[in-house]
Amino acid sequence: MPSSFPFSQSVVNIIATGKFMPVYAVQLDFADGMVFAHTGTGQLVIDGITYEGVGTFGEVSQSQESDNSNSPMSVELTLSGLDAYILSETNVRGCRGRLARVMFVVFDENGTYAADILFSGRMDAAKFSFAGNGQEGNSITVPVIDRMAEWSRTGTERFTDENHRARHEGDRFFYAIAQMSEWPIYWGSTKDAPVFTYE
Repeated sequence: MPSSFPFSQSVVNIIATGKFMPVYAVQLDFADGMVFAHTGTGQLVIDGITYEGVGTFGEVSQSQESDNSNSPMSVELTLSGLDAYILSETNVRGCRGRLARVMFVVFDENGTYAADILFSGRMDAAKFSFAGNGQEGNSITVPVIDRMAEWSRTGTERFTDENHRARHEGDRFFYAIAQMSEWPIYWGSTKDAPVFTYE
C-alpha cells in the first residue's frame, strides 16, 4: 500500500539534520513566459533552473479540499507589497488553464538541497487587490487547481459547428454534426449513408 506521507526520503534526511532552510518554489507558465520564484531571498538554482526570491512578499496557502477524498483541491499563490502602478501594469491575462507547480525545497548547511512536488495543476483566473496608492495591501493572487476541480466544472464549450468556429475561425471540423443527428443508422447494412451538404 503506497504511503500518503508527502515528503521523499531525501527531503526527510535533510530535515532530520535539524539545520536546514525550507522554501516553497513555484513554476508558473504565463502567456508571456515561465515564472520561477521561491519564498526565500536571492537566487536559488534548483535542477539547473534559477528561481528568484520574493521573500515575505510571497505566500502559498494551505491546500483546500472538503472531507470527500474525491473533492477538488486548490492552493493560492499570492504576491503582495506591490506598487499600485506595477500592479496595474502586470499582465496575467490568459493565465487560466496554464500549467503551475508548487514544490517544497529544503537546503542544508552545505547547500545540498532536496525538492518534492507538493501540488501540480493549472492556474485559474488571477485576482487583484488594490489598497490604494501605497504598496501595503496591494497583491496578486493566482489560484492553482488540480484536475478534479477542472472536471467538476460545467463546460461552456459545445461540440457544434457554430461553437467551434467561434473558437477557431474558418475551421469547419464539426460541420456535419447537425446533419448526422437527423439521419437513420443502418447497422451492418450495405446501404449507402446520406451525402453531407457543406454550407
